[in-house]
Amino acid sequence: MISRHTTLGPLLDAHPVLVDVLAGYHAGFVRLRDPRTRKVMAARVTVAQAASMAGVAPDELLGVICRALGEPVPEPEPDAGEGAAPGREPRPAALAALPASAIVHLDVREDIARGAEPFAKIMGAVKSLGGGRVLVLRAPFEPIPLYDVLGTRGLAHWTERHAADDWSVWFYPSTTVLDVRGLEPPQPMVAVLEALDRLAPGERLEVVHDRRPMFLYPQLDERGFAHETDEREPGVVRIVIRRKADAG
Repeated sequence: MISRHTTLGPLLDAHPVLVDVLAGYHAGFVRLRDPRTRKVMAARVTVAQAASMAGVAPDELLGVICRALGEPVPEPEPDAGEGAAPGREPRPAALAALPASAIVHLDVREDIARGAEPFAKIMGAVKSLGGGRVLVLRAPFEPIPLYDVLGTRGLAHWTERHAADDWSVWFYPSTTVLDVRGLEPPQPMVAVLEALDRLAPGERLEVVHDRRPMFLYPQLDERGFAHETDEREPGVVRIVIRRKADAG
């Protein structure tokens, strides 16, 4: 049964008529008529993500697809914000202050135009990040599926739309720093656990402590968090914490 979680690529391969149906339904899907673009654009995109990329409601797009194929239209699902495009917020101050040497640029527009899959190239660029560097990805459409993929690697994103077929997405480390030095027990542990309750998927918490918090580690393990401790100088201990699912 087709749902908003169905991947669009295999669906179009099995039902080529859907290409013209979608292209006629919304201008955002006209590019699917190009086999090279369709090969890259739809390969990993779900129905819900495709709807977000076109700016339509997921259940509306699902209804169009199901009716075109003579399939029953599923009951509307609660909107969990899956794959939804973010608001167009101003550029974060941390990005505006970055020097040019800290920015890694990768333009995959030509790759996609000739039907080449850019995923390996993108992940290679991500692996090269470090030392506070960020990746600016240039693409002919908003790469919404990448948000979840790179979010699990601790990268947040900020998106720019230059034109309907020209997008830049900034991927940068998403880390919240919490300094608990000087606090009396159990205040450091309480502060850390409260901060973890607010931790968004893909985000990391960096705790600055004046000692290794031995009683905190079992609490983190029990709650499903991975953690790494680094003591680079006396009296300054840094613990990076993330969800185990994100760490994996």
